[in-house]
Amino acid sequence: MTPLVSFARTHQLSAFFVLAYALSWWAWVWYRLDPAHADAPILPLVALLAAAVMLLLIGGWPALKAWLAKIGHWRVGLQWYAVALLLPPVLTLIAVGLNLLFGASLSPDMPYPGAADLIVRFAFIFLVIGLGEEPAWRGYALPRLLAGRTALAASLILGALHALWHLPLLGVEYDAGNILPWLVTVFCFAIVVTWMWQHTQGSLLLPMLMHASNNTAAFVWRMFDPGEQIQLWWLWMGLWLVTAGVVVLLTGPSLKGVRMPAPNDN
Repeated sequence: MTPLVSFARTHQLSAFFVLAYALSWWAWVWYRLDPAHADAPILPLVALLAAAVMLLLIGGWPALKAWLAKIGHWRVGLQWYAVALLLPPVLTLIAVGLNLLFGASLSPDMPYPGAADLIVRFAFIFLVIGLGEEPAWRGYALPRLLAGRTALAASLILGALHALWHLPLLGVEYDAGNILPWLVTVFCFAIVVTWMWQHTQGSLLLPMLMHASNNTAAFVWRMFDPGEQIQLWWLWMGLWLVTAGVVVLLTGPSLKGVRMPAPNDN
């Protein structure tokens, strides 16, 4: 066994996160030096690569094959497709309605996307962000975080590490005005996705769909002026907090799932 393989097997979580951050964040430097020509300060798809590399190192082709099978695992109950696809836009639309109720007004200059535009947006987010992130966070990290922990604790740890991974987007998509509601929502999203993941035999397709659905619905923020967007952020956070709270209240710290065995990260 080579030193690299030995290290990867001994430090399966820490090595993965270091690799995922390093591969994803190198674009941050490029973006800061040449923002006119850099598309984004972070690369979601390489988180997928980090997970694949780690699986090859610690388990070879059998481990990678099992992981890929979970990405394509679609035989789950229709109710879980409803949760993945409908919950994020429903919460977002309720937040928009509450924002209007509390005095916000729609921006008259907002170009509303048509159905075709939303489908293209969804497909792009699904293939670049959903596929790039969810097999890494939920497919590689979550099973290992569940070893010796409740599903709730594992979700909160993963939420913190996932939020940290977004650090290059600070000042680009998030700033001091919305960082707190965004951060709370990341934790709530992690809880809800873990609950769904455990009830779909570890399917990674459903988290990918939910991530794409959530990000696709985010176009509604442009419907409001900047000051009213902050109010929308807090309303949206409140709805996600209630949703995650209901899940925890009904299922307990286990989130009603079966803990999956995985080696400890030393």
